[in-house]
Amino acid sequence: MGAGTSRLQKGVSMDPTTATGRWPRLEQQRHAVAVSVAVATSTATVGGWTPNSAAAWTIVIAAIAVGLPHGALDVVIGPRHTKPQLFFGLYLAAVLGIVSMWIVAPAVCLVAFFLASWYHFARGDSVHHRDLDFAGVLSGVSTAGCAIGLPLMLHPGVVTPVLSDLMLGTTDLTSDRVALFGSVIAVPSLVIGLVAGAAALRSRRCSAAVEIVTIALVAATVHPLVSFAIYFALWHAPRHLIALDIDRQGWRRALWATAGTLLVGAFVWRLVEPAGPAAAQVVFIGLAALTGPHLALTEFLRSRPTTVVVSAGRIVHPSRGQPALPASSNRK
Repeated sequence: MGAGTSRLQKGVSMDPTTATGRWPRLEQQRHAVAVSVAVATSTATVGGWTPNSAAAWTIVIAAIAVGLPHGALDVVIGPRHTKPQLFFGLYLAAVLGIVSMWIVAPAVCLVAFFLASWYHFARGDSVHHRDLDFAGVLSGVSTAGCAIGLPLMLHPGVVTPVLSDLMLGTTDLTSDRVALFGSVIAVPSLVIGLVAGAAALRSRRCSAAVEIVTIALVAATVHPLVSFAIYFALWHAPRHLIALDIDRQGWRRALWATAGTLLVGAFVWRLVEPAGPAAAQVVFIGLAALTGPHLALTEFLRSRPTTVVVSAGRIVHPSRGQPALPASSNRK
């Protein structure tokens, strides 16, 4: 078989050095970029949050550069698995359902959002390190948990005002509660990280160990919103984008969807006061609402035994004489 078929048979890989062969230096550059951005923004952002601060611009740039295209691919991929009307109907229903539940029970939804994000990020990082077997799973759990839990545990004074806005006035959220919840995620993640890092070093996978240390240090020392943007923009989103291996036509569709999202976001942003609580509510509750169907679609793709996205959001079916990427190859 040709080289193209050989690559397909390897499965949907979250490893940029094997998924497409076009990103061999990304793994070596990722840690340096993360540390550079962290150092450049740390002194300017830990003091607080304002719409024009370095933290705000880091979030905006990260969201536009990789966050929106990463989510926009849902509209390219999803309709290929079912009728477009059904897909968009279910997607919109899920978004509206999450927003409605948030209005009714914001505290429950906030906790569920953090835990679902931990699972989603851990799955992506674990697939990337699947060659480490169970240690790869531990590595994913650790990096995702550190990215989410450490900022809550170590910087509750910075995070609490933002999270309080998301409570919609229903819960008296204190820094102590935020730090306690963060420790529930961060402390086990750090312990697991020690085990995973040791296993990676024994397997001579120094990059996996360095990744755990880098993400933990950035999450512990940089403004929480900036540290999350760094993790999302340099680890989670690129691995998701590379794994899908979308071609030029698929990217064009995704960019159109991104442009549409930006226009809607700009319109909504003009209706709220950027420095007020409504801005945080629109951004973070909207993000949570989109995360739900995005997570469901990602898990659906990973569970498919005979189909996989390869090009322009199209599906390769073995029944049509084309090779498929078995879901079992995603996990060792």
